[in-house]
Amino acid sequence: MKTLLILFVSTTLVPLSLYGQTHTEEIKRTLQFAQADSDNMLILKNISGDVRVVGYDGDELRLTVQKKVRADNQEDLARAQEEVQLVTDVDSGVAWVYLEAPFIKTKRKGRDLHFQMRRDDDDYHFRFDFTVEVPRQTNLRVGTINEGEVSVENIDAQKIEVNNINGPIRCASISGTTRAQTINGEIDITYAEAPTEKCSYQTINGEITVRFPEDLSADVRFKSMHGDLFTDFPDVAYLPAQVQTDQSQSGQKTTYRIDKSTQVRIGDGGPRLDFEVLNGSVYLRQL
Repeated sequence: MKTLLILFVSTTLVPLSLYGQTHTEEIKRTLQFAQADSDNMLILKNISGDVRVVGYDGDELRLTVQKKVRADNQEDLARAQEEVQLVTDVDSGVAWVYLEAPFIKTKRKGRDLHFQMRRDDDDYHFRFDFTVEVPRQTNLRVGTINEGEVSVENIDAQKIEVNNINGPIRCASISGTTRAQTINGEIDITYAEAPTEKCSYQTINGEITVRFPEDLSADVRFKSMHGDLFTDFPDVAYLPAQVQTDQSQSGQKTTYRIDKSTQVRIGDGGPRLDFEVLNGSVYLRQL
């Protein structure tokens, strides 16, 4: 299932340094799934700040959050401390971590998080920096929006979904089906084991670098307007362009569309790896 993120922002988020009054606190919480299960998932949605997820050989989810709020005066600072709150919950195999405030609306449905932010003033600024230790087999759907990096380390799960908007994505020593997407930032990923299912990596402005074990076999689809595909894998072959057939409802007219992306096979071929970038190149490297 996909998480739907809808963002409406009527004002620009202002850096903390432009405000005079500051409050900082550390929040620690521990969560735990009802039982160990390969379907267990962490869904963490941040707005401003870093997200770091680290896998370990334990059964608890350990959150450490640095909360920072800043305002021009003490009254707005107190309101910021009261209004912006951290929500944590475990329900039906999902650990939920997100923020709530009068201008933030969230709705959970199944394993989807519908998220809206509509703010008419910038009387204060808030930032949450997350560090979360999770059982290594925990599936992930994590992301942030502004002023932050999203990083994942030491995860061996079925699904890993990482999202950012204005910042980079970095993953190290991971295994599992991966979807990594940002807008303004680079993507840097290192796999402990080669993917066995379809994966996708997408940014608009930034390079994508992915390191795979030397036994990688995959079919790669690459698309870029201002960039190239580079690899040091020795066994690489071009694949023919894919042709898609579109037929009218009456069945009397058929059109053919040719996929303009570059497609190559590494090794004997295998799961499809999709890379898409507008301004930047893609580097596929051997470990």
